Amino acid sequence: MKTLFIVNYVAGRGRTQRVWPLVWQQLQQAHSSEELEMVVTAAPLDATRIAQQAHAEDYGRVIAVGGDGTLAEVAEGVRHAAGQTSLAFVPTGAGCDFRRSSGVPSDIFAAAELALTGVASPADLGTVGGTTFLNVAGVGFDAEVAAEDHRLRDRYSSTGTVPYIRAVMHVLWQYRAREMRIVADGSVFEGRFLLVAVGNAQYYGGGMRIVPTASLDDGMLDVLLAGDYSVPETLALLPRVYGGGHLSSRKIRVVRCRALSIEATPAAAVHRDGELNGATPVEFGILPGAVNFVYGPERAIPAVLPAPALHGARTPQAE
Repeated sequence: MKTLFIVNYVAGRGRTQRVWPLVWQQLQQAHSSEELEMVVTAAPLDATRIAQQAHAEDYGRVIAVGGDGTLAEVAEGVRHAAGQTSLAFVPTGAGCDFRRSSGVPSDIFAAAELALTGVASPADLGTVGGTTFLNVAGVGFDAEVAAEDHRLRDRYSSTGTVPYIRAVMHVLWQYRAREMRIVADGSVFEGRFLLVAVGNAQYYGGGMRIVPTASLDDGMLDVLLAGDYSVPETLALLPRVYGGGHLSSRKIRVVRCRALSIEATPAAAVHRDGELNGATPVEFGILPGAVNFVYGPERAIPAVLPAPALHGARTPQAE
């Protein structure tokens, strides 16, 4: 089986370029009898083009080396090849939230070994506005935070959770909940919402377990609706998001669906996997089993909500 590593040396603010050459040398020595090849990306969307070409050239496995953005590009490139070209991930980027959901090891060499030798199984991809996402997409407050997060990372050349928290604090004092109309598989939710997080996986923002009920292979989107929170309420809720404890708030509701549409007044920003993706109105969907992915041994187990909390059309209530 031919295997192609698609490497983004920019990922992790240069961390990938520092550590990957040594790991690659070790892999070649340990797997000298296998057909291992490597291509380094040179520009945005390169990874998608390279992955598409790899499928056409009969590579049995394509491995993304970089951050979640690199993985998302590679997934888009191989998603039409489910069952033929499998996908794996070596996380060397800053946040790597998909690693947390999928159970891929944080140790780079261990992740590379798993990527080469692990068995692939189906994974879903979410869709938003004609593009795909792996982790979480959303509308409102978190999309504004994503934009501010990118601005701060560029300004301070920093990585990890700290810039994201800075971005949250900055947006918190400016953003207010929007009037929204949300339709999830025919169920209608109307009211003021701080954010809507659409989960294919569980984590975003460098470790926030925003949609703990999401599963990567159930063919469903898990949609978290956060109601009209004041600034003090938001500040109190934020620490609970890392462990998933925010689900106990009466202003939080989780709805499971296959198709979702959102309108907002005034229009609200949209993100996918932390990248801005236009504004409302917007539609989301799910592509069940779109890729065959090599999961890790510590894959996140979805949280379970009582049945009444999963379905129905009521707006989250005030605390």
